[in-house]
Amino acid sequence: MKKLYFFLLIVIFISSCTDRGRLERRENRIEGKWYFHRAFYKGDLALFRNNIIDEYKGDEITFYEDGFAEYYDASLDAYFEGDWFLTLHKTRTSQGNERLYTLDMEFVDYIHRERFGFYSNATKIGFNNLNLEVYDDYGFYTFKLNKID
Repeated sequence: MKKLYFFLLIVIFISSCTDRGRLERRENRIEGKWYFHRAFYKGDLALFRNNIIDEYKGDEITFYEDGFAEYYDASLDAYFEGDWFLTLHKTRTSQGNERLYTLDMEFVDYIHRERFGFYSNATKIGFNNLNLEVYDDYGFYTFKLNKID
């Protein structure tokens, strides 16, 4: 019986060190309701970034376990439904292996009858903090989200 417990412990330890285990732990951290704490935009040729939190003040994103997401836009007082998924990308650099997590969200805007999304690099996935970088054709956004629940 002791050998069985020891074997189970080893299997759990090994599986938790795999990339799939790392990805699942990050997904579990993301689940819940988040609000925009800070938002910045920096154009490609700009020296400084602009504080654009007023555009996102009061907005919330709720991530559910099954990949369903809900975006609340406070300025429109509207909810938008969509999907989210987290992906792990591994690259080899001169300093060693590097892991990059991308968090992709896509929502349906029933008001304007179109889709919008955030296709981001998750630079920090903490239990209460989530930092995202979203690139567009002219620069990039930096979002800092805090967890509500």
